[in-house]
Amino acid sequence: MRKITNKGFTLIELVIIMVILGVLAAVAVPRLGNTIDSSEVSAEEAVIGNLRSAVEVYAMDQVVANSVKSYPLNPFDALDTKSKNDLLYSKGWWFSGGNVRHTRNDGSEITWGYNAATGEIN
Repeated sequence: MRKITNKGFTLIELVIIMVILGVLAAVAVPRLGNTIDSSEVSAEEAVIGNLRSAVEVYAMDQVVANSVKSYPLNPFDALDTKSKNDLLYSKGWWFSGGNVRHTRNDGSEITWGYNAATGEIN
């Protein structure tokens, strides 16, 4: 007579594995959230840096064309058409009331002031 052996995991073994996976997930999820927040801040800093550069290039073009350094009233006007359209229509950026604004993925709004007389974005 042959002995019948069941192969597989017991219910207790499966529960222990689920508890271990739950603890690992509880540790990993907050770290992932912090990483997403910091990457969004870095992306905003990159966009603002590019916007500052574009405003300065615009001002230098005005010097060459008119012999007078002037800045655009809307800093997004200094960008090329594709970059401007990408930011304004799909990435949550806009300009109003002398401020450059960005809506983050969590719904919060970040604002930088823009001075059209000096070209400063802060």
